[in-house]
Amino acid sequence: MYGESINDVDEQLRKEENLLIVVGAEKVPREIYELADYNVGIGNQPHSEISALAILLDRIQKGEQFKNNFPGAKRKIIPTRKGKNVLVSGTRD
Repeated sequence: MYGESINDVDEQLRKEENLLIVVGAEKVPREIYELADYNVGIGNQPHSEISALAILLDRIQKGEQFKNNFPGAKRKIIPTRKGKNVLVSGTRD
């Protein structure tokens, strides 16, 4: 909430080879802020830490994470407009 705007640094973050993301606020030790290359804020309104992480990861991956396939997965979620459609080991739930 108090760092650089995600809109200003998302392109730079995509270029990084490795990222260690620390999520938090007052619980994060001061040393972490001093060691960090980026201090990224997601919006300027209160929000949960998990929502901030989700937004950051989505911005970094440009939504491409939804195109990933995982060979050998036991379940595959099939996008649907209503309800759920889960493919389980070759069958549908």
